[in-house]
Amino acid sequence: MKIHAYLSLMLFLVLIMSVQPAEGHYESEDDLIEIMFRKDAVVRLRDGNPLDLSGMGSMDGVLEILQLTDSFVWERITSVSEEELDAMETNGEDRTGEDLYNLNNIYRLRFEGDNDIWELSNMLEELPGIMIARPVPLPQPQPTPDYQGYQGYLKAASFTPAGIDALYAWTQPGGNGAGVTVCDLEYSWNYNHQDILQASGSQINSNVQDPFSDNNHGTAVIGEMVSDYNGWGTTGICYEAELKTCGTYYGTYPTWNVPGAMTVAISNLSAGDVILLEQQWEYVPGSQDYVPIEWWLNYSPNSQTYNGVYAAIQTAVANGIHVVEAGGNAVNGGGVDMDAMNWFGDSGSMIVGAGGVYPGGTWPGGDRQRLLFSNYGSRFTCQGWGEDVVTTGYGTLWNSEGVNRYYASGFSGTSSASPIVAGAAADCVGFWVANGNPASTLTPSMLRDVLASTGSPQVYPPSGDIGPLPNLMGAFAYLVTVGIEGTSESPIAYSMNVSPNPSSGNVSFNIYGDSDIAVEHMVIYDISGRVVFDLDNSSAQEGNQNSMQWNCCDMNGRRINSGMYMVRAECEYGSVTVPFIILEK
Repeated sequence: MKIHAYLSLMLFLVLIMSVQPAEGHYESEDDLIEIMFRKDAVVRLRDGNPLDLSGMGSMDGVLEILQLTDSFVWERITSVSEEELDAMETNGEDRTGEDLYNLNNIYRLRFEGDNDIWELSNMLEELPGIMIARPVPLPQPQPTPDYQGYQGYLKAASFTPAGIDALYAWTQPGGNGAGVTVCDLEYSWNYNHQDILQASGSQINSNVQDPFSDNNHGTAVIGEMVSDYNGWGTTGICYEAELKTCGTYYGTYPTWNVPGAMTVAISNLSAGDVILLEQQWEYVPGSQDYVPIEWWLNYSPNSQTYNGVYAAIQTAVANGIHVVEAGGNAVNGGGVDMDAMNWFGDSGSMIVGAGGVYPGGTWPGGDRQRLLFSNYGSRFTCQGWGEDVVTTGYGTLWNSEGVNRYYASGFSGTSSASPIVAGAAADCVGFWVANGNPASTLTPSMLRDVLASTGSPQVYPPSGDIGPLPNLMGAFAYLVTVGIEGTSESPIAYSMNVSPNPSSGNVSFNIYGDSDIAVEHMVIYDISGRVVFDLDNSSAQEGNQNSMQWNCCDMNGRRINSGMYMVRAECEYGSVTVPFIILEK
């Protein structure tokens, strides 16, 4: 007995020395190991002990290791009978001709006492009769469903309800917000949400607290913008943009300090970056009806005065930073007509209203109609989805994996609308920069005008202007015309104007030059370089201007798909190529 114990101890020490501990262990049970014996074995449990009926010696060395533990029990992997498992193997092999593994050869070992379960499994796995021996893992969460398909606001403007066409934007250089920073000013973030990896470490001011002990509102907002593009959960509109969060309730003795937070944000950003003001102001105290935060410290019935938030917005805009501001929810008042209020002036921000999505949805109002709680007026730049927004946080759509994988199905208000516009702004800046333009040259006033002039129009009634819904395909098309020049390969300066751009109908191509032009050939390509249409040059007129018309159909007379295209005009002394965009008719 003493010799046997000594040999067992020596075997134990040799195996410890020969086996390196595994790195990156998964979370496991501390008393259970799963074992698969070699494929040609016939291991069966008899009187509580496994026997190798094949005579292959698959149990060699197993008992010597197990005797070093206090107590152990063998368990079959399943309660299904040995005979049925044998039949599964036979039937499967007859159907496929493959050599299957017999599931009777899988067991579990349950231990009592204090054991290093990973060390034991490593020792067992070194034995020649065992294919694998590993600790039994703890239950892992189910894979989170892919909710991108539920994010209708990412889809094309031609859909019903209309989206902002982020899916198209992502196919263009920089159109996912790459190279741009978005900074959310508010509170209530969950920095550990597993679908917003950027959230951790994004906070740029110190001693931030949440005045409501909540971690959902901010999480929902940043999820709309930068949740990860990872094949599950949600995907942010500008998912490649860098995220910063700046708490507005902070300080050594925390107080609500929106102007102070704005200064922190501005100091951490550069021209072309985006500030999202996810704060609102209760203009009539106690009413729970809110107006844009730039009315900070002003209350009914007073006019808007110059204040810290207004000044900070002006400073940000003056430094080339795009400021997007929630327009405010006035649920009790049915939406405030902001034109009836006396504004101090135009701070330069983009003020966002809440638009409808589905008729008969959470709020009365259909696609791109003003939701009745949304404030409105001529100072509003754009609208975003104000209901039924799928994003991170809250857990109303998915909550079975805990707070770090909460998803919402009904995020709403100008709170849900504003990050849609902020994300669109970041995508525009990313596209602008990726195509060779300095970020500073796309000024806040210019981008505000672009989003307002190229968006999908608001639908009336009800009355009250909240602006169009951003349309990134249209916005990119406009940016092409003002910032991304067509290329000319010619000793003579040629230029071409595409009008209208973007277009949903016929397109005119007008070629100009320093001298008389003879257009010899004009071809339309898609972004892959495939020829879509070879224009008939018989429609060209000689002189210092050439004009050609195209009905947006291919060579077979079929309407082409929406997207970006290139037109190339070959002239006597060279060529000119210009990009343009076709929208759904």
